[in-house]
Amino acid sequence: MIAWLEHPVEYWKAGGPLLIPLAMVCFGIWSYFFRTRQQLLDATGEAITLAHYLRHWERSKIEAMTGRIANLVRDVLALPQQGSEASTAFDEGSGRLMSQLKRDIIVLAALTTVAPLLGLLGTVMGMIQTFDAVSVTSGDTATRVASGVSSALITTQVGLVIAIPGFFGLARLRRLSNHLLVQLGAVKLHAILLEPQS
Repeated sequence: MIAWLEHPVEYWKAGGPLLIPLAMVCFGIWSYFFRTRQQLLDATGEAITLAHYLRHWERSKIEAMTGRIANLVRDVLALPQQGSEASTAFDEGSGRLMSQLKRDIIVLAALTTVAPLLGLLGTVMGMIQTFDAVSVTSGDTATRVASGVSSALITTQVGLVIAIPGFFGLARLRRLSNHLLVQLGAVKLHAILLEPQS
């Protein structure tokens, strides 16, 4: 085997079978984070652009835009009466957009919570293995105890290493979500409550 791969492979083996679900949780955390982050950034950029076009009433540019918020704005502007009906329609459409994004954030939060719990499960399994080794009088007890303790500590370490960036990622996504809500409010203000400039 290649020399630089020997240590990580031995480390992986010492961690035991729980490192496989931990790796899957890690992949899920990062894929949900990057996907949701990009969706929030795209939606925020679209909302900022729409608010600018609405503020200066550049209808041709609004019509040329694609995206969920642009479609929502066009639908609201097409309503015969601006007022409570348009406001309700905008709130419902933006609510659907935000609920889908918040659902992804909730899944990410669940995955981030699962990682240290899986690490704790590995700790318990490693300690059981250690106590079993101590209770057996024959064989190499010291090696078996060391293996159990090693497995317990490695899974705990990996679970925490996976979860800590996930918590920071969640905080970032929540800030982006709040920023998007502010921008959606600006779009609503210009699309519904203010008279368009001629």
